[in-house]
Amino acid sequence: MKIILIGIQGSGKGTQASILSSKYGFKHINVGEIFRNNIKNETEIGLKIKKYVNAGKLVPDEIVIQMVKEVLDKYDNFVLDGFPRNINQAEFLTKNVNIDKVINLILPDEISKKRLLARRVCENCKADYNLIYKPPKVEGVCDICGGKLIRRKDDTEEAIQKRLDAFHKETAPVIDYFRKKNLVVDIDANQSIEAIEKEIVKYLGL
Repeated sequence: MKIILIGIQGSGKGTQASILSSKYGFKHINVGEIFRNNIKNETEIGLKIKKYVNAGKLVPDEIVIQMVKEVLDKYDNFVLDGFPRNINQAEFLTKNVNIDKVINLILPDEISKKRLLARRVCENCKADYNLIYKPPKVEGVCDICGGKLIRRKDDTEEAIQKRLDAFHKETAPVIDYFRKKNLVVDIDANQSIEAIEKEIVKYLGL
């Protein structure tokens, strides 16, 4: 089964993708992570991406698509997280891959902001926390290594608003695109992780 998870920042895409991966055997394809790994390992495509990132420019679709295609060709059972982000990418996907379902995690902007502003990461071991629903046992201290918890650099109010605006402008039309193909399942992301998982599993017939 080939699944896409779509949702505004803070809607829990990564969490639900990890659950589908660990419990139900899906390959979690996290496009942001693939970007970072290619840059870190200085692959041919990673060096191309780095040029655009360092210049503060968006990576062109043809490079993103090339990178994603190389990964998608390896798996028959996956959950895709972070792609497609625009209509051009969505059209590529439907021409080249038989997508079974698009899970649309719906979350109001104000709750998205609240969740993102509550995110913390250990500056030492990089473990993730959230002060709302996954707080550390001791405030400001990592449960795992005792490191200091910090806010991500891009989790400022201004940066979050830019990401939300980009989602509404670029990615929201992608949901409409897939909806016309009767692939979209809408799920309320303003509920517990367990409740969201239960709905996803029900819709996928797992």
